[in-house]
Amino acid sequence: MQVTVENLKAENDQLKTGSAPSSLVFSCIPPSSTTQPSVQTVAIGHFKSTTNLTRSFSFCPDEVFVSNTETTDVLSLSPPRGETRLRVVVRVADQQLLRQQGKPDFYIGSVRIDSRTDWAAVDTVITTTFQNYIFQLDPSTGMGLSMDSIHSYSVNQVKRVLGAESPDSPPFHCLNKGHGLITVTLKGFKDKFVDSIVFETLVPKPMMQHYISLLMKHRRVVLSGPSGTGKTYLASRLAEYLLEWTGHEAGPDRIVTFNMHQQTCRELQLYLSNLANQLDRDSDAEDTPLVIVLDDVSDAASISELVNSALTCKYHKCPYIIGTTNQCVKMSSNHGLHLSFRMIIISNNVEPANGFLLRYLNRKLIEVEDESTLSQAELQKVLDWLPKLWYHLHTFLETHSTSDFLIGPCFFLSCPVTVAEFRSWFIDLWNQSIIPYLQEGAKDGMKVHGQKAVWEDPVEWVRSTLPWPSAQQDQAKLFHLPPPTAAPNTASQQPNCDRNSKDTQSVAMNSDPLMAMLLKLQESANYIESPEMDILEDPNFQQHYEL
Repeated sequence: MQVTVENLKAENDQLKTGSAPSSLVFSCIPPSSTTQPSVQTVAIGHFKSTTNLTRSFSFCPDEVFVSNTETTDVLSLSPPRGETRLRVVVRVADQQLLRQQGKPDFYIGSVRIDSRTDWAAVDTVITTTFQNYIFQLDPSTGMGLSMDSIHSYSVNQVKRVLGAESPDSPPFHCLNKGHGLITVTLKGFKDKFVDSIVFETLVPKPMMQHYISLLMKHRRVVLSGPSGTGKTYLASRLAEYLLEWTGHEAGPDRIVTFNMHQQTCRELQLYLSNLANQLDRDSDAEDTPLVIVLDDVSDAASISELVNSALTCKYHKCPYIIGTTNQCVKMSSNHGLHLSFRMIIISNNVEPANGFLLRYLNRKLIEVEDESTLSQAELQKVLDWLPKLWYHLHTFLETHSTSDFLIGPCFFLSCPVTVAEFRSWFIDLWNQSIIPYLQEGAKDGMKVHGQKAVWEDPVEWVRSTLPWPSAQQDQAKLFHLPPPTAAPNTASQQPNCDRNSKDTQSVAMNSDPLMAMLLKLQESANYIESPEMDILEDPNFQQHYEL
């Protein structure tokens, strides 16, 4: 009786103080995230495939928590045992160039799993994490990618192919001690898809399909556009993926690159002639190149004639040839050039160049994992400002310079992702690189055209829009751009100069809004022009080219 009375007293005291047994207390605050705020971390709670599941989402700035729980689990008082946080990366390490650069993985987010998690639950959160990521890069279209772009993923060394039979071991048993990792593989050329190269290069999927279509049918393309638009990088990626498409192993002899700024046309002609003789004897030799990259071509028309005269072997035996040039060949009347090479125009006014910088900066921001080194709101404001700066400088050069001095988005890819570092980086970039480049461009424009428009110093716009805190103290550190001085009798000398006449026509096309519209129409027409390709088995690939 005395024991019963003591127990009743203890319960009465608990009721008076308002406390409750610890087994009935649970926190409504989600666990803190160790990833940076721009990445949505998916936490997986208790998953049991044999019961009816209810899904609940708890939204907070840092994480999206997905939990499929039984009714009794909602009142669970303690956190799941053995919960492990895993980083999720997309891996494209099979490509030779990326291995050399030491950049095999792209971080896209984090997930949490515990001992009760099954493979179906991991499938859901991996696809959700990927889809969130691509729409953070490109909020409008996600570059044409979706959760269907995922081919498989691996939890440490255990591979899970979506749509196939699940591995025998549960996901939690696949974890090793230490920091876990989930590697995602996208559909690539081996599967007759282009999703992997789209993700890697940040070129929207419809445009990449168009480029591949032209290359696979005509075997020879030239990437034409202003300096800094990523032509050389894209040519290298296309060459690497062609090896994967054809099933060839990457090797030093399979891709040959000629830098036409450093090597002569005579050297190229001799190499192609010897290659043609070798291909006539043995087209399956392992030491013959599959792709030849002609980088920095100064005269695309003459290179076309050289290639046609030197490569005398049968067309289907010839290697693929990818050229790059800064020349404006889009309006060329040289029909021989267009019959030999298909032109791919990369303009700052249209995709993929005009949206590339924003997608690249978003990716760079997501890969920053140390929250303590940045103020997210301030950094986001700075990175949002950079594409606006690029567009302003591009417009300035279109107005006051020639087509030889247009500026591409790659000019700004080295920007750091902390506000303090960005501040000093930009001041140095402006004073040491941008101002000298704009000065040379303005002088060239004055020499060719004279003064076409009222002069406006671009530093005034920059000073008034600097996005970082305490920017006023840095305004005086940014150099002015003085207007160029017109040379005497410049106007009277220009009509007699063929080069200046050609540059005048090119800049007029770039400056004219009508020409900008025609460029976009040309891009659209190229989609219709693209041939049907039986070798591409992806239905989504084919639909872009049906007339």
